[in-house]
Amino acid sequence: MNQRRYDALLIDLDGTLLQIDLKKFIPAYIETLAKYFAKHFQPEKLARDLLAATQATIKNNEPALTNETVFYNDFCRRLGVDRAAIDPLIKKFYRDEFPRLRSWSRPRPHAAAVLGAAQRRGLKMVLATQPIFPHSAIIERLAWGGLDPACFDLITTLENMHFCKPHLEYYLEIARKIDLPPERCLMAGNNVQEDLCAAKVGLGVFLVEGEVINCGQEPLPAVVQGTLKDLAAYIEKEL
Repeated sequence: MNQRRYDALLIDLDGTLLQIDLKKFIPAYIETLAKYFAKHFQPEKLARDLLAATQATIKNNEPALTNETVFYNDFCRRLGVDRAAIDPLIKKFYRDEFPRLRSWSRPRPHAAAVLGAAQRRGLKMVLATQPIFPHSAIIERLAWGGLDPACFDLITTLENMHFCKPHLEYYLEIARKIDLPPERCLMAGNNVQEDLCAAKVGLGVFLVEGEVINCGQEPLPAVVQGTLKDLAAYIEKEL
């Protein structure tokens, strides 16, 4: 039996609560965005600039800057435009075009069961998705999985976070936001490098099987792991 008490569940979205092949989805997303902006920017350049600005955001470790500020400072500098000039276009893209990418995803069986189990146990719930997308795009992807955003006490987004995975500060920032020590939080996700690193700052971790990503191809650490159905049972019986 688990001897540790958790008061919060942090859970990843892509590949964890939502079935999605990021190796196919991300290129489709970039292609759709580039085509949408083709009247304003050369598509190949925009795609390169988008990827570069995203990487700059992921690498950033300046606590005074939100991910949103880092991304747009870098992206707009590369494009040679002011943010005010592209903001309306970007908002329209996420409203009108981004939902068309739904075909690259599928709801994951037992995702709702996990959230239901956490609610019954009275846990604080955090959608701990990589915060490189705006709030609107994350809410849209939750809809693809048939999941209610109202379930979550916190959803990490481009706008409200100052760090990305695998920076350990990302997990410490979440713990501060929900007013709990890291040791009282359980992180569940499918990415060995980005999700399980939370253990380094005291969080419990659960590796969700099905779409495991292990970029380092290193042996899996000795952690609790299983399907979403197993995670739901773990929450009900052990937390």
